[in-house]
Amino acid sequence: MPERVVVVEDEQGVRELLEEVLTGAGYDVVGFPAAAPALEALSGGEDADLVITDLRMPGLGGEKMLVQLKAKRPEVKGVIITAFGSIESAIELVKAGAYDYLTKPFGSDELLLTVHRAMEESRLRREVSRLARGDGSVPGLVGASRAMREVTALIARVAPSPLPVLVTGESGTGKELVAQAVHRASGLGPFVAVNCAALPNDLLESELFGHERGAFSGAVKDKTGLFEAADGGVLFLDEIGDLPLPLQPKLLRALESGEIRRVGSTTSRTVKTRVVAATNKDLDVEVREGRFREDLFWRLNVLSIHVPALRERPADIPLLVEHFSGGVRVTPDAMARLVAHPWPGNVRELRNTLERAGTLGSGESIGVEDLPQGIIAAQRENPFAVGADQQLPLRDVERSYILMVLQRTGGNKSRAAEILGLDRKTLYRKLEEFGSGDPTPS
Repeated sequence: MPERVVVVEDEQGVRELLEEVLTGAGYDVVGFPAAAPALEALSGGEDADLVITDLRMPGLGGEKMLVQLKAKRPEVKGVIITAFGSIESAIELVKAGAYDYLTKPFGSDELLLTVHRAMEESRLRREVSRLARGDGSVPGLVGASRAMREVTALIARVAPSPLPVLVTGESGTGKELVAQAVHRASGLGPFVAVNCAALPNDLLESELFGHERGAFSGAVKDKTGLFEAADGGVLFLDEIGDLPLPLQPKLLRALESGEIRRVGSTTSRTVKTRVVAATNKDLDVEVREGRFREDLFWRLNVLSIHVPALRERPADIPLLVEHFSGGVRVTPDAMARLVAHPWPGNVRELRNTLERAGTLGSGESIGVEDLPQGIIAAQRENPFAVGADQQLPLRDVERSYILMVLQRTGGNKSRAAEILGLDRKTLYRKLEEFGSGDPTPS
């Protein structure tokens, strides 16, 4: 079913032109000559994904219409057409609920690009809302891309099992959030976390397994270890690849038998603690080079979840931006640069960037000028940073984005199609249309 656009414009010629351009682009378009009947229809349940309205019309103006629409149908995005394109008016329009605005005169390409951006964000929001209704929702994990849906599905499948789970992925991708999601979905008791790389080797054993009074200098009383503290629940071992070799057989024994022994004790204690471990290291390499026991690796790797890097799921970036921006609007140009940035620090880097921009920014929205210089300097390599004096046809934006993803996957079309959410035939067809096709499949 095509997405529906409601056009509100009192000038019949302009309204019919907008309807013609949008219908030709594949949208289902409904036109109204005034704001009042449009608002009445929308309040009564008229289907709409986007409303495009003139700012100044007889009777109810576009700005007041959007204010009322936002109160009744907050899921419907609005784009304002205005001849007054100052920064001050733009801020007021955003306050009124506008997603973006078009300054007269504008071309068909600018119109379609704005509508495409608004629709893409609406699609992502609808997908998140669908997940949040309970059919696969994972609290704390933001993303509606195919890669994140696969992570969500894996969490649901592994949660009921008592077996260990190994969560892999680059630093900053949200591995602890996945561990917490497994815990919530499992319905088990407490969630206890420890970073295996953050504690000195001589203290880590005591932290994990506890100790008896007098076991070593400074052990003035008995100490309960984290395995016991998580009894009946989940123990999250972050950076498991940094666990010292002497401790690895003791962890293996706890996993296989459910028995732990406090430092300085001669008796074992039985615990029912499920272990979820995480690492940003390649444990296969660690095993080959003798830094990680093979038997422990296979015991931990019975169930595994890989968290994709943020550059592999750029479609999730607008959702994450909204999640981390605290309700502060991000301008379309700034959003374009955020989407195009490779984010070597992954979600953690994106969160820090937005927190910094929100704190140090000078306006009521986050613009390009509020972003770090490293992202601003990437303007020449960013095909999506559309400034006020530059307007790209939608086809050019799509072409640049697809080719960028192909470049980041090293030309692997199967992987690129997965990231883009396309089947391979569709990707090949688009490449042929762009004149960039490589007949060699990968």
